[in-house]
Amino acid sequence: MKANARDARAKLDRPSPDCRLYLFHGADASAAAELAERLARALGPDIERVDLDGATLRSDPARLADETASMSLFGGARYIRVSPAGDECLDAFTALLAAETAGNPVIALAPTIKSTAKIAKLANESRLALSVACYEPSAQEAESIAATIARDAGLRPVGDVARRLVAAAGGDRAVIHREIEKLALYLDAAPDRPTDLDDAALDAV
Repeated sequence: MKANARDARAKLDRPSPDCRLYLFHGADASAAAELAERLARALGPDIERVDLDGATLRSDPARLADETASMSLFGGARYIRVSPAGDECLDAFTALLAAETAGNPVIALAPTIKSTAKIAKLANESRLALSVACYEPSAQEAESIAATIARDAGLRPVGDVARRLVAAAGGDRAVIHREIEKLALYLDAAPDRPTDLDDAALDAV
């Protein structure tokens, strides 16, 4: 199924056990990376990560389905991260979605592909996949994204703090996320104890 980056957040925070493939694609690589990290955190703090790339799956398409069915070395949860991914992964992704069962989810980062790519169409049309298109936001959208990330961390942006965060991070969502984590620690903020985030805190950190 298909979702935009904003609407996907709720699905990523509560991953469905039925979803086998999460495909993050589009020109905004920092947004894709931030969403992938968000999903990884939601999958569990001690989850094991297995890294593959498109070249590996081109030469061995069955490898992906094998990895999703394999147990962690220590018996815990695991996920497979495919980066970079492109249409060379089509056979591997097709086999994954067609398998009778699949235990471990796959997170694929495909920053260079368009929505017309074969793997994007495959993920869009499958109920066992989530395809998220990540495009460069406008200045206003970037500020809204920064404010949302802050609120998720228990911070209430005051004044033009969101704009300053975006400018300082160069619009990179991963950097914004890290800065907000530092600010939340500095202010001892959390979702259950929200705190105002003002210019003074931003200047101090």
